[in-house]
Amino acid sequence: MSRTGPHPGSLSRTWQYALVGGVVSMPLTLAAYWSSGASNHFSFNMVVVGGLIAGFLARRYSADVSAASIRAGVIGGLAGYVWIAPTILVSAESFADAWSFAPASVLLAVLFSAVVFGTAAVMGLLGGLVGSWISGKIGRDRTAALSA
Repeated sequence: MSRTGPHPGSLSRTWQYALVGGVVSMPLTLAAYWSSGASNHFSFNMVVVGGLIAGFLARRYSADVSAASIRAGVIGGLAGYVWIAPTILVSAESFADAWSFAPASVLLAVLFSAVVFGTAAVMGLLGGLVGSWISGKIGRDRTAALSA
């Protein structure tokens, strides 16, 4: 019986393209965050770029565009999350102190983290859909030029 999937121990194409997009967006995300001078502001622009790259590659080489883009968004957002995690913790503790309920700080930190990663995933998906569209446009133009 022949195998049609990836070999054991290797990453699927979807994960490969997600890692490419996410890893490319990580330094861009940190550079944009650092150059903005904002200590508690995080922009998802570069996460969209990472998703765009992942979506472009996934469509180009027949992988799952949505999965690759969402994963690239989460991976790209991880860099910014690490940078703003102390701010998230301080905010969660402030809310918990205002309510006089200490366990709320843990719940709020988890909630704030989920919002950051969820937003990164959505931004990656949006970038991936644009990247997929661009890949489709480029692919059609190339095949049309070859057939003429």
